[in-house]
Amino acid sequence: MTDFSKDFFIAVKAVGDWTLEVLAVPFGSRDSDGQWFDDRTEIWEKAFSTPLAVYQHGIKQGAKQLDEKPQVIGSSRPGSLHKEVDGWHLLIDLDSSKEISKTVMDAAWKGNLAVSSGSILHLSRLDIGGKLIQYEKNRPGRIAVWPLGEVSIWEKSNGNMQPANQYAMALPAMKAIYRAAGVRFPDIDDTHGATPEANELVEKRARIAKAKEQSKKFIKNGEKS
Repeated sequence: MTDFSKDFFIAVKAVGDWTLEVLAVPFGSRDSDGQWFDDRTEIWEKAFSTPLAVYQHGIKQGAKQLDEKPQVIGSSRPGSLHKEVDGWHLLIDLDSSKEISKTVMDAAWKGNLAVSSGSILHLSRLDIGGKLIQYEKNRPGRIAVWPLGEVSIWEKSNGNMQPANQYAMALPAMKAIYRAAGVRFPDIDDTHGATPEANELVEKRARIAKAKEQSKKFIKNGEKS
């Protein structure tokens, strides 16, 4: 299971010493894969009412390698997530005790921030000709379901990633980020909106994983005899 992020050149406004107003899910902005959100996109705002604020999807400054521990640089302000004509907005309060937050805030005042929303692959859906399918990268279409589990922010300098690209991290990593931040990961229905094809894929992967584990045990027992 994998989390995918969608990045855009979108507005971020500094509205306080350590507070950002972020357009996290913009409507109508097609990315390099020809994918877009609209006002019908389901972001599961009740389950993920306060998505975590993370630095660059867990990638170190300079975009050369992953952080050993993804940096949670702040938190979404409760009750601030709301939908407007241009997309889903929220307020993010940065953690002023972290050095990277100071870098981000400085970039915000200069209008030099990149923002990306992160979701979970097996729960996300594309609308292709009116049919919902499991999310696929590089396939043009309307993003119909995109549980908003994370919002990443970083400065567009220091060798960092540029918007309009996609990066991924494993679902356990997202759960670990929530745990490290002291926030309970929402109880969500993994079958929400799942197509028969998606369920079959999940079951197939589970069967393959089980078969591999049984094979390892068989080989290990054979070596002992």
